[in-house]
Amino acid sequence: MEVTRELTRFPNPDGQCQGAYRVVDATRTLGPMSTQIAIRLDDDELNTLDVEVKEGRATSRSDAVRRGIANIRRGQRYSSEEAKLVELARLGVPVYPDLEALRDLPHPRLD
Repeated sequence: MEVTRELTRFPNPDGQCQGAYRVVDATRTLGPMSTQIAIRLDDDELNTLDVEVKEGRATSRSDAVRRGIANIRRGQRYSSEEAKLVELARLGVPVYPDLEALRDLPHPRLD
């Protein structure tokens, strides 16, 4: 899915326009493999999706749900990467060897 960002103006409650980045789905399709599911949401959860759409952070409720899933997937990926970095640090392996020389530079006193 091709996604681009464009600067769009959205009116705030006072009728004034404010700048915000809006996600724009150029293709408007999900691709050949998608599965439709039914979920039950309470009023607060549904309102949360509607606010995301109204404020331009999602193009639809479905887009808001997909963005939420993407956020969960990022969290899972970062958690996995964090565990690897902690293990490397425990073993004493430099994680960023190109930056090791910066530790030896003189630093001004912070007092």
